[in-house]
Order: sequence, then structure tokens, then C-alpha cells
Amino acid sequence: MTTDLRSLAAALALTALPVGAAAQTIAMATDQPGTTFNTVGSAIANAVSQNSDVNVIVRTYAGPAAWAPVVDTGEVATGVMSANSAYQAYSGENEAETAYTNLRLIRSGDASLQLGMLVRADGPIQSYEDLAGARISSDFGGHLSIGNSLLATLTTQGLTWDDVTPVPVTGANDGIDALVADRLDATWASVGQPRAREADSQIGVRYLSVPNTPENEAIFQEYVFPGARISTAPDGAAPGVIGDTNLLSYDTYVVANADVDDATVTALLEGMLAAGEELQGVHPSLAGFTPEAAVTSAPVIPYHDAAIAFYKEQGMWTDEDQARQDALLAGGTE
Repeated sequence: MTTDLRSLAAALALTALPVGAAAQTIAMATDQPGTTFNTVGSAIANAVSQNSDVNVIVRTYAGPAAWAPVVDTGEVATGVMSANSAYQAYSGENEAETAYTNLRLIRSGDASLQLGMLVRADGPIQSYEDLAGARISSDFGGHLSIGNSLLATLTTQGLTWDDVTPVPVTGANDGIDALVADRLDATWASVGQPRAREADSQIGVRYLSVPNTPENEAIFQEYVFPGARISTAPDGAAPGVIGDTNLLSYDTYVVANADVDDATVTALLEGMLAAGEELQGVHPSLAGFTPEAAVTSAPVIPYHDAAIAFYKEQGMWTDEDQARQDALLAGGTE
């Protein structure tokens, strides 16, 4: 299976769109510049544009809560989001209390997003046990998933928002800005986030390591979403990762509207596949975009029909995958 897919990738790389050839143009929704998902989405858009007959332009929004509705209606064809945000959008467990059931998965990246509490490297908070009484970023407009993640983080230590000082921010970058300006003590950030890298050069930062226990993983799965898990970022994986660091992690999804035509979805998949290891090396959150991870064993939204056809052709779609697909379409889980 893997050999066939890698052979196809090599063939696609040799037959990329010639310069000057006509290309269809579509939009890909991402978060704001300086965020991990903007970097990931921009890299994917570039890979597809360079390796297929589809030109992908990035359109930025405050967060998935802002762009899920326009992908659901088809105003925007595709987007990049966490599996967590996809779960909230598709299930209706979101601020709008609306299920965006026209969202479809076309490719997954395995455990490709790692997140946690970011603090000053030389500050008083050196572990999760130090969070009581701290000034912690809150609200995060457009990112319900971050609020849930923060609440889960506090719960692992037996804390609630009443035990800390919430500091409202409007987005992931704003939280880091406030950390740099010493308006708060800890904020939520992803590994490799461009603004976190910049903050490390300004003040020196570190990600706190969450105790990796079954109890804590169960808390994340309850408060964040069922696919959440704890994984370890090795020392030096990105600025701020000091020593092996346990972090919340989950998959990254490339999604599309259910009615995007089959040829476009196929071209997107072929473009990402042709980019291969070059795409994986752009950012730590793209390292999990291996051929083997394209079909996840724990999807939280259904796959696009054209993606299923593509993966079947490569021998990657199993009876178990189809059972999970049928369950999601029926409104349940396997």
C-alpha cells in the first residue's frame, strides 16, 4: 500500500503543471498570519499550486468559528483546521450551536498539532503545579477549542477559573503578545507557532510539560474532544521546547465542502502527495502529513467522496474505514 502511494507521488512530481498552463483558482481558509494554521495552510496551498492544476489562495479569518460557516455553504472551497475544531463544527458543539454538516475531510496529518501552556522561561511558573493564582489568557474569540483546552489544563491540577486570574485576549497571537508585555503569566500556544518563535527571541519562553497520565488524557478527551491525546515533543523540537515536553496533541485536517467537485479534490490530494517530504519539512505541524496518516483511524467528520475514491485506488481505504464513514454520516460513532 505505502509503496504504491510513494510511487504515485514520484510520478506526480515528474508531471507537475507546466509553467504558464491554465489553472483553476480556489480559496483555502486559515487562521490569521503568525498562527500555526496560517503557516500550515499557506504551505499546503503552495504545495498544491506548485504540483497540480489548481491554484490555491489563502483567505485568513479570526479562527475556525469564523470560517467554518463559509466552507459549509461552499462560499470557500476548503480550509485547514484541527481535528478538535472539526469535531466542534460538524457536531454543532460550538458557540453558534450550529452543525456544519457539509464539511468533509480530504486528508489528515497524524498528531501533527501539539499545544500547551507557554510561559516565560525564567519566570516563576515552571510546571503545571505553579498555575494556581497565575494570570492566564482566556476567551480567545473565534477559538472555542482553546477555551476548552485551557479549562481541561486547569482541571488536571484540580483548578477552575476561580483559582486563577483570567486575562481576556482575542486570539492565539494576542495571548503571546500579552505574555511578552508581562500582562499575563501563561497563555496557550502551539509548538512551532511563528509568534511563539518570535517571543522566544524577545523574552525566552518555554512550554510547560503536562503530567502524562491516563487520568489527564481522559480529562482532555472529556473537555476538549474524544480524539485528544498527550504526546511528547523532544527537546529542541521548536523554540520553547526545553527538555522532552508532554503536550496536548491531535490531528490536523484539510477539509472541503461536500459539493466541491471530484476533480478539484483529487487535484488537491495529488498536489499534496507530490510535494511529499518537502511539505513535511516546512513546519513541525506538517511532519505528521505522511502518506500513511492520510486516512485516520479516528475521523471526527466524514471523508469527501472523491477522497475516498482516491484512497481506494491506492489501496488505503479499508472496510473499517468505510464503517467509520457510514457511522459518521448516520450521526453516530462506530
